[in-house]
Amino acid sequence: METRYNLAEATRLLPLLRAISAEIEDRRRERRELTKTLDELNSSNTPEGLGDCIADAEAELFRNREATNQALAEFEHLGLSVLRSSPLTIHIPGRTQRGPLVFCWQAGEDGISHGHMLGEEDDPRRPLRVVPAADKDAAA
Repeated sequence: METRYNLAEATRLLPLLRAISAEIEDRRRERRELTKTLDELNSSNTPEGLGDCIADAEAELFRNREATNQALAEFEHLGLSVLRSSPLTIHIPGRTQRGPLVFCWQAGEDGISHGHMLGEEDDPRRPLRVVPAADKDAAA
């Protein structure tokens, strides 16, 4: 059975989601630098010692891809899915009193404030119609 999170449970996931997304962003930045270095090495005209440098860069690029894949697998382990990688957008299977939905969080956002109805996950995300618990307490 698929795990569905309520908004409070999904919000408690945010520190972990932020840590994983920061790792993915670091790997992405590192991969761009490695790719640039590899391109420069491959276009260089001096063959001495370049074979080892190219092999080292290719090995590091492979390790980078593996680490990125492991980070993405952490989302799947939690029952979440990655909609897109730039900006990193995570879908969290959710539930409310009205029924199931999909919470939508993008890297860099402070909280979970968007979502989708089931079957509309590829549509533009919509603001959630909920009052955060802190606001409910203030209104009482």
